[in-house]
Amino acid sequence: MKPLAQLPDDAAVFIDANIFVLAGSSGPIGQQCLDLLDRARYGRVQGFTAAFVVAEVTHRVMVNEARQQLQRSARETVEYLQQNPAFVRSLTRHLTVASDIGKAGIDILPLTVKDLHASKAYRRDYGLLTNDSLIVAVMRHQKLRHLASHDGGFARITGLQLWNPGS
Repeated sequence: MKPLAQLPDDAAVFIDANIFVLAGSSGPIGQQCLDLLDRARYGRVQGFTAAFVVAEVTHRVMVNEARQQLQRSARETVEYLQQNPAFVRSLTRHLTVASDIGKAGIDILPLTVKDLHASKAYRRDYGLLTNDSLIVAVMRHQKLRHLASHDGGFARITGLQLWNPGS
């Protein structure tokens, strides 16, 4: 695991959901994530993510916006949203997530059936959770080896170089 700020220019890097979410937070970790997204926007690094990661970011943005308004725990907020579709319709921040990521110069990669099947081996061999195993499968399929993530669990994956904010 290496510090995110030391990711070399011209690297092709897969960006995990937590980097997008943390980029909206204050403090040094948030700033490192924002700096990476700026580097992608200006072509200093090649940024990649996957459609399912964008969906995860969209969900987190929706829940965070609702939490701010409702002043409830994450679990209580999700339950409230499930029971109150009118409130969901009033939320707006999540509507621009996919286009904002695209405008930031980050390529959104598809998830293929081949990736779904390949991910099973990463769950079995490394004990990864589903979305993390899908990230590894997409990265291997796309021949990417650099991963920006605040999830230290990726450090045990052979052949990947993890770049972590706050390291």
